Amino acid sequence: MSIGLTVLLIIIGVVLLYCALEHFSKKSRADQIFEEWQSKGTVDPDTRRRAIVIAGHDMARIERLLDSARRSNPDRSEQWYWEKILYDMERDRGV
Repeated sequence: MSIGLTVLLIIIGVVLLYCALEHFSKKSRADQIFEEWQSKGTVDPDTRRRAIVIAGHDMARIERLLDSARRSNPDRSEQWYWEKILYDMERDRGV
C-alpha cells in the first residue's frame, strides 16, 4: 500500500471518528434549551420544561409571551411569569 493511500485512510478514519463522537455527544434540543433557560433565573425546572414543550421548542414565542406578561403584570416573580405563559398556552391549546 502506498504512503499516500495510507495517509488518506488515516485522515478518513479521523474524520469519521470525529463525526461519530460529535453525534453521540450531542444533547437533545430540549436538554439544550432547558440548560440555557435554567441558567437565567429561579424558575421551577418542570414549569420551564412544560412551557418549552407546549410551545414546540419555539423560544421566540416564549420570549414574546414572557415580554408581554412582564409588561402587563410588573413586579411579579419570574416563576409567576412562567406559570402565566404556561397557563395561557394550555388554555389556548385546550389542555
